[in-house]
Amino acid sequence: MKIRGKAPRKPRNPLVVLVRQRKAGSHAPTLKVQRQKAKLALKKQLKKPEQ
Repeated sequence: MKIRGKAPRKPRNPLVVLVRQRKAGSHAPTLKVQRQKAKLALKKQLKKPEQ
């Protein structure tokens, strides 16, 4: 007598798998982007002539 486990359920729509894999990530800027923006702002500030 063989013991069988549950077979994985197949989605009714094969495109469901693709859609689930394409979930969006966070919309908040990453630390890398924040560092780059801060660096550019500092360069702009230093480049401006003193008034």
